[in-house]
Amino acid sequence: MSKPVVRGVIFDCDGVLVDTETLACRVLTDQLCEYGCDMDMTKTHDLFIGGTLAMVPPKMKDLFGIALPDDWLSECYQRTFVAFRNDLVPYPDLAPILDLLEARNIPMAVGSNGPHDKMDVSLGKVGIKERFGERICSAHDVENAKPHPDVYLLAAQKMGVPITDCVVVDDSQNGVRAGVASGATTIGLVDITPESYLREAGADFIAKDHKDLYTLLSDWVSSS
Repeated sequence: MSKPVVRGVIFDCDGVLVDTETLACRVLTDQLCEYGCDMDMTKTHDLFIGGTLAMVPPKMKDLFGIALPDDWLSECYQRTFVAFRNDLVPYPDLAPILDLLEARNIPMAVGSNGPHDKMDVSLGKVGIKERFGERICSAHDVENAKPHPDVYLLAAQKMGVPITDCVVVDDSQNGVRAGVASGATTIGLVDITPESYLREAGADFIAKDHKDLYTLLSDWVSSS
Protein backbone atom coordinates (compact mmCIF):
# COMPACT_ATOMS: atom_id res chain seq x y z
CA MET A 1 0.00 0.00 0.00
CA SER A 2 1.35 3.45 -0.92
CA LYS A 3 2.04 6.12 1.65
CA PRO A 4 -1.19 7.81 2.68
CA VAL A 5 -1.87 11.52 2.75
CA VAL A 6 -1.99 12.58 6.41
CA ARG A 7 -3.96 15.74 7.12
CA GLY A 8 -5.37 14.58 10.45
CA VAL A 9 -4.85 11.77 12.94
CA ILE A 10 -7.61 10.26 15.08
CA PHE A 11 -6.62 8.16 18.07
CA ASP A 12 -8.66 5.66 19.99
CA CYS A 13 -8.28 6.36 23.71
CA ASP A 14 -7.94 3.17 25.77
CA GLY A 15 -4.92 1.12 24.76
CA VAL A 16 -3.66 3.80 22.36
CA LEU A 17 -3.38 7.09 24.27
CA VAL A 18 -3.69 5.71 27.79
CA ASP A 19 -2.67 2.31 29.14
CA THR A 20 -6.08 1.62 30.63
CA GLU A 21 -7.10 -1.69 29.08
CA THR A 22 -5.51 -4.00 31.65
CA LEU A 23 -6.66 -1.87 34.58
CA ALA A 24 -10.25 -1.65 33.31
CA CYS A 25 -10.30 -5.35 32.45
CA ARG A 26 -9.13 -6.23 35.96
CA VAL A 27 -11.77 -4.03 37.59
CA LEU A 28 -14.58 -5.46 35.46
CA THR A 29 -13.43 -9.04 35.97
CA ASP A 30 -13.26 -8.66 39.75
CA GLN A 31 -16.68 -7.02 39.85
CA LEU A 32 -18.36 -9.70 37.73
CA CYS A 33 -16.82 -12.45 39.83
CA GLU A 34 -18.29 -10.82 42.94
CA TYR A 35 -21.72 -11.04 41.27
CA GLY A 36 -21.20 -14.79 40.77
CA CYS A 37 -20.05 -14.81 37.14
CA ASP A 38 -17.24 -17.27 36.40
CA MET A 39 -14.92 -14.78 34.69
CA ASP A 40 -11.19 -14.27 34.31
CA MET A 41 -9.11 -11.60 32.55
CA THR A 42 -8.91 -13.59 29.32
CA LYS A 43 -12.67 -14.07 29.10
CA THR A 44 -13.33 -10.41 29.85
CA HIS A 45 -10.90 -9.28 27.18
CA ASP A 46 -12.23 -11.64 24.54
CA LEU A 47 -15.86 -10.73 25.21
CA PHE A 48 -15.67 -6.98 25.65
CA ILE A 49 -12.45 -5.43 24.30
CA GLY A 50 -13.27 -2.59 21.93
CA GLY A 51 -16.97 -2.74 22.79
CA THR A 52 -19.17 -0.84 25.22
CA LEU A 53 -20.23 -1.69 28.75
CA ALA A 54 -23.81 -1.93 27.52
CA MET A 55 -22.77 -5.33 26.14
CA VAL A 56 -22.02 -6.71 29.61
CA PRO A 57 -25.45 -7.42 31.19
CA PRO A 58 -26.90 -9.42 28.27
CA LYS A 59 -23.67 -11.42 27.98
CA MET A 60 -23.72 -12.29 31.68
CA LYS A 61 -27.38 -13.26 31.41
CA ASP A 62 -26.71 -15.49 28.40
CA LEU A 63 -23.54 -17.11 29.76
CA PHE A 64 -24.35 -17.48 33.45
CA GLY A 65 -28.04 -16.71 33.89
CA ILE A 66 -27.08 -13.84 36.21
CA ALA A 67 -28.87 -10.49 36.14
CA LEU A 68 -26.56 -7.66 37.15
CA PRO A 69 -27.97 -5.13 39.65
CA ASP A 70 -29.26 -1.82 38.36
CA ASP A 71 -26.33 0.09 39.83
CA TRP A 72 -23.59 -2.18 38.46
CA LEU A 73 -22.52 0.33 35.79
CA SER A 74 -22.06 3.27 38.15
CA GLU A 75 -20.16 0.99 40.53
CA CYS A 76 -17.95 -0.19 37.67
CA TYR A 77 -17.08 3.35 36.64
CA GLN A 78 -16.44 4.36 40.23
CA ARG A 79 -14.01 1.47 40.72
CA THR A 80 -12.38 2.10 37.35
CA PHE A 81 -11.82 5.80 38.06
CA VAL A 82 -10.19 4.94 41.40
CA ALA A 83 -7.87 2.49 39.62
CA PHE A 84 -7.00 5.11 37.00
CA ARG A 85 -6.27 7.80 39.58
CA ASN A 86 -4.11 5.42 41.60
CA ASP A 87 -2.31 3.37 38.97
CA LEU A 88 -2.52 4.91 35.49
CA VAL A 89 0.80 6.02 33.99
CA PRO A 90 1.64 7.50 30.56
CA TYR A 91 2.87 5.36 27.70
CA PRO A 92 6.61 6.14 27.69
CA ASP A 93 6.81 6.46 23.89
CA LEU A 94 3.60 8.39 23.20
CA ALA A 95 4.77 11.99 23.72
CA PRO A 96 7.13 12.01 20.69
CA ILE A 97 4.20 11.03 18.45
CA LEU A 98 2.03 13.90 19.68
CA ASP A 99 4.97 16.31 19.52
CA LEU A 100 5.69 15.28 15.92
CA LEU A 101 2.13 15.92 14.78
CA GLU A 102 1.92 19.23 16.61
CA ALA A 103 5.23 20.33 15.05
CA ARG A 104 3.87 19.56 11.59
CA ASN A 105 0.55 21.35 12.36
CA ILE A 106 -1.42 18.16 11.80
CA PRO A 107 -4.64 18.23 13.84
CA MET A 108 -5.37 15.40 16.25
CA ALA A 109 -8.61 14.06 17.68
CA VAL A 110 -9.84 11.25 19.90
CA GLY A 111 -12.56 8.78 18.92
CA SER A 112 -13.54 6.35 21.67
CA ASN A 113 -16.39 4.06 22.61
CA GLY A 114 -15.91 5.23 26.20
CA PRO A 115 -17.84 8.09 27.83
CA HIS A 116 -16.45 11.59 28.27
CA ASP A 117 -16.15 11.38 32.05
CA LYS A 118 -13.92 8.32 31.72
CA MET A 119 -11.69 10.11 29.19
CA ASP A 120 -11.61 13.21 31.37
CA VAL A 121 -10.09 11.10 34.15
CA SER A 122 -7.71 9.01 32.05
CA LEU A 123 -6.44 11.67 29.64
CA GLY A 124 -6.23 14.18 32.47
CA LYS A 125 -4.29 11.78 34.67
CA VAL A 126 -1.53 11.36 32.08
CA GLY A 127 -1.51 15.08 31.19
CA ILE A 128 -2.55 14.99 27.53
CA LYS A 129 -6.22 16.00 27.57
CA GLU A 130 -5.46 19.61 26.69
CA ARG A 131 -3.65 18.56 23.52
CA PHE A 132 -6.99 17.62 21.94
CA GLY A 133 -9.16 20.53 23.04
CA GLU A 134 -12.76 20.09 21.88
CA ARG A 135 -11.80 17.26 19.51
CA ILE A 136 -12.49 14.46 21.99
CA CYS A 137 -15.36 12.35 20.68
CA SER A 138 -17.28 9.57 22.39
CA ALA A 139 -19.64 6.93 21.05
CA HIS A 140 -22.14 8.61 23.38
CA ASP A 141 -22.06 11.59 20.98
CA VAL A 142 -23.22 9.56 17.97
CA GLU A 143 -25.92 7.09 17.01
CA ASN A 144 -23.77 3.98 16.74
CA ALA A 145 -20.68 2.82 18.62
CA LYS A 146 -17.74 1.02 17.02
CA PRO A 147 -17.53 -1.13 14.91
CA HIS A 148 -19.69 1.48 13.16
CA PRO A 149 -17.64 4.44 11.87
CA ASP A 150 -19.77 7.20 13.42
CA VAL A 151 -17.35 8.37 16.12
CA TYR A 152 -14.45 8.58 13.67
CA LEU A 153 -16.54 10.51 11.17
CA LEU A 154 -17.47 12.97 13.92
CA ALA A 155 -13.82 13.36 14.91
CA ALA A 156 -12.82 14.14 11.32
CA GLN A 157 -15.64 16.68 11.13
CA LYS A 158 -14.40 18.37 14.31
CA MET A 159 -10.90 18.62 12.81
CA GLY A 160 -12.30 19.98 9.55
CA VAL A 161 -10.47 17.29 7.56
CA PRO A 162 -11.99 14.80 5.09
CA ILE A 163 -11.98 11.35 6.65
CA THR A 164 -10.16 9.96 3.61
CA ASP A 165 -7.22 12.25 4.46
CA CYS A 166 -7.15 11.00 8.06
CA VAL A 167 -5.26 8.21 9.79
CA VAL A 168 -7.08 6.26 12.49
CA VAL A 169 -5.09 4.45 15.18
CA ASP A 170 -6.92 1.75 17.14
CA ASP A 171 -5.92 -1.30 19.15
CA SER A 172 -9.11 -3.40 18.98
CA GLN A 173 -10.86 -5.38 16.29
CA ASN A 174 -14.03 -3.28 16.57
CA GLY A 175 -11.99 -0.09 16.41
CA VAL A 176 -10.07 -1.22 13.34
CA ARG A 177 -13.33 -2.20 11.66
CA ALA A 178 -14.71 1.26 12.44
CA GLY A 179 -11.65 2.95 11.01
CA VAL A 180 -11.78 0.93 7.82
CA ALA A 181 -15.53 1.53 7.46
CA SER A 182 -15.01 5.27 7.86
CA GLY A 183 -12.69 5.45 4.86
CA ALA A 184 -9.62 6.48 6.88
CA THR A 185 -6.24 4.82 6.56
CA THR A 186 -6.32 2.55 9.60
CA ILE A 187 -3.39 1.46 11.74
CA GLY A 188 -3.84 -1.47 14.09
CA LEU A 189 -1.71 -0.79 17.18
CA VAL A 190 -0.78 -4.00 18.96
CA ASP A 191 -1.55 -3.78 22.67
CA ILE A 192 -3.40 -6.71 24.26
CA THR A 193 -5.22 -7.68 21.05
CA PRO A 194 -2.95 -9.89 18.89
CA GLU A 195 -1.62 -8.60 15.59
CA SER A 196 -3.37 -11.38 13.68
CA TYR A 197 -6.77 -10.25 14.97
CA LEU A 198 -6.11 -6.66 13.88
CA ARG A 199 -5.06 -7.82 10.42
CA GLU A 200 -8.18 -9.98 10.14
CA ALA A 201 -10.26 -6.92 11.06
CA GLY A 202 -8.84 -5.15 8.00
CA ALA A 203 -6.05 -2.91 9.32
CA ASP A 204 -4.18 -1.21 6.46
CA PHE A 205 -0.99 -1.10 8.52
CA ILE A 206 0.23 -2.62 11.79
CA ALA A 207 2.29 -0.86 14.46
CA LYS A 208 3.74 -3.32 16.94
CA ASP A 209 4.21 -0.60 19.58
CA HIS A 210 4.33 3.17 19.95
CA LYS A 211 7.89 3.38 18.62
CA ASP A 212 6.74 1.57 15.49
CA LEU A 213 3.77 3.94 15.25
CA TYR A 214 6.12 6.93 15.47
CA THR A 215 8.25 5.52 12.64
CA LEU A 216 5.19 5.06 10.40
CA LEU A 217 3.75 8.51 11.02
CA SER A 218 7.14 10.24 10.80
CA ASP A 219 7.74 8.73 7.39
CA TRP A 220 4.29 9.69 6.14
CA VAL A 221 4.18 13.28 7.40
CA SER A 222 7.71 14.01 6.19
CA SER A 223 6.60 13.25 2.65
CA SER A 224 3.10 14.74 2.78
